[in-house]
Amino acid sequence: MARPNPVRNIMQAPLPSRTYQRRKLFRPDDASINYAYNILNRYIFDRQLQQPEIFTGRLNASWGVCTWQSQEQQSGSHCDIWLSNKWYCPQWFMNVLAHEMAHQYQWDVYRWEYQNQYGCRMYDDSAGHGPSFFMWRDRFAHYGLTLKTSFSQSRWFRHQDFLRC
Repeated sequence: MARPNPVRNIMQAPLPSRTYQRRKLFRPDDASINYAYNILNRYIFDRQLQQPEIFTGRLNASWGVCTWQSQEQQSGSHCDIWLSNKWYCPQWFMNVLAHEMAHQYQWDVYRWEYQNQYGCRMYDDSAGHGPSFFMWRDRFAHYGLTLKTSFSQSRWFRHQDFLRC
């Protein structure tokens, strides 16, 4: 069995009651968002990412979004991450943040590797759910995260299992 680490500790923590989850009472502040980003960057992405601007608020039809910026930002990243400000549980938050970081990897790291390997630019809007996104699936699973294109809320409440939602 692998050694415990902060990512695995969060993902293996007991889930709050379904009543708590339905009320979306987990509301991370800036410090906890930065902590989550840093431990995911360390354990999943081997510190390859520069933390972009991370915004929170009410999002329609999504839990998080990684948006491409044509100019490099002060942080050194070419994207911004937008996250919902209300979550079912810390585990759901960690899965979504890690998902958006996989998109950030596509834009900030993989696109330059692609250019060096193939001699042409990757399209700016091509960081979708393809092979360069799913190359992280095994690494996510090792730390108790699930890399999917989306999660079903109704299946989550039925199973309370990221692999089945």
